[in-house]
Amino acid sequence: MPLEYSKLLALPAAALLLVASPCVSFQTSKLATRTTSTKIAMTSSSEQQLLKDDLVALASSTRRGFSASRKDRDKAKSIINELSKLSPTEEPAAAYYSDAQATSDDIVPSLAGKWTLIYTDAPDITSLDAPLSIQKLGRIGQECDPPLIKNVIEWKRPSWASSLPFSGDEDSRILQKVVTEGASTPADNPTVDLKLVGLEISGTNGSMEETNSGLVNSLLNGPAALLEQNPIKLQGPLKGPFGKFDILYLDDEMRITKTYQGYYTVNVRQEKENEWF
Repeated sequence: MPLEYSKLLALPAAALLLVASPCVSFQTSKLATRTTSTKIAMTSSSEQQLLKDDLVALASSTRRGFSASRKDRDKAKSIINELSKLSPTEEPAAAYYSDAQATSDDIVPSLAGKWTLIYTDAPDITSLDAPLSIQKLGRIGQECDPPLIKNVIEWKRPSWASSLPFSGDEDSRILQKVVTEGASTPADNPTVDLKLVGLEISGTNGSMEETNSGLVNSLLNGPAALLEQNPIKLQGPLKGPFGKFDILYLDDEMRITKTYQGYYTVNVRQEKENEWF
């Protein structure tokens, strides 16, 4: 039976404290829990940012990992392992679920979008920067537009070819895109399986004046101009296995993946105003 108001007023002060204290204690407990949760979230966020800053700095000092020593690679791996424990995204592969398996129409953060590589230890990528190559390696990125994933490589005119005729200008570039199709399921998350779909090659004539149409004029302005006028798009009916990758970390700014061979890639999301492909 609850105490009547008149009797409650007649109780000694000590008894009133005993009656009221459980309620006060419960409210205080809830407040303490919320405060602790907030502190944990803030601490995690702060730790994430520090680790991300360290990784970006290491990527810059090692030229995207191309000049990384064993010690640098070990440090990068250590940072990545710590970041993977703090990933804020429970289902990073959700953008590549089938429509029937999708958990949300608006997945945030999402793998979908355009990304630029800032670090890797994958030898098939770090070997692209050969000093005597007929092309100069530019930026490397990935365009994720479910179900497609396009691996993008930017090629530029090497400095040694600046005096050669028909080589284009210093701002001319060729974009090579290896087109794959990605797929995942809630059971496979965070793994995305890839199948090779095709190849796309296009060019941009840089700062030169608009290229006149015609094969001869395009050739005179270099290969980038030729491909700008005549882009290549190869896509057949068959799809071949192209490996898979695990998404170790994903937020609105950064994505870290590990290939099935055990190599790491770190990408940052392109801002709309700074998109290069």
